[in-house]
Amino acid sequence: MADKIEVISLDMFQTLVNINSRRELVWKPLLHDLYTAPLADRYAQSFQSHFLVHWAEAKASGRFCLLKEVYERSFAEFLQETKLPFAAQDAVELLFHGHREALFYEETASFLEKMSSRYRMCVVSDADEAMLPGFCTEYGIRMFHSEQHGSYKNDSDNRMFKEMLKHYGVRPEKVLHIGDSVSDVIGAQREGIRTCWLNRNKEIWKQEIQPDYTVESLTEVEDILSKGQAASSAG
Repeated sequence: MADKIEVISLDMFQTLVNINSRRELVWKPLLHDLYTAPLADRYAQSFQSHFLVHWAEAKASGRFCLLKEVYERSFAEFLQETKLPFAAQDAVELLFHGHREALFYEETASFLEKMSSRYRMCVVSDADEAMLPGFCTEYGIRMFHSEQHGSYKNDSDNRMFKEMLKHYGVRPEKVLHIGDSVSDVIGAQREGIRTCWLNRNKEIWKQEIQPDYTVESLTEVEDILSKGQAASSAG
């Protein structure tokens, strides 16, 4: 890295925490005696397909809406299809609880401990406030989330990334944003921020815009940063 990184920006879900680790917290109370792990997985995949449709419609509308609204519409459609006996609002509350209780990935705690002593750090997350885990304050991590700014990472306003840069008062090239989604890469790069695609599942990147770095774990990010800082010192 020719320019020394000063700020590390992180996505939350599927980057720092694994929401799939808490699937039981959502589906067991909803399915009661019907619950089995395979059935919950099947329903979760089915619900996700409904969510992606409504999420795309919400973004295409150009009107900001809370994720709670999108999830409620998605669950309403899912329940109409499956005839399961619970309310969409109850399902969303349990889903948000599952997000708040999501577990760290194996290397997350170590990464946060090391990096928070060397860099200014923040989380930029497409999330309602009620979804977010509370651990960030323990590491001095500032939060920028969608409900707070009325914006999502890859919308035309790019408000969250703009607000993050304004808060730290640094040039975009001195920030590294790490996340698992296309929105993380495209949204951050639109503001000139360097990007790192966290590809835990070894997927193929299909976008024309390329991330600056691709890793399979946060541990690999440590290596990239260490090499970059060494190169900056030598220069």
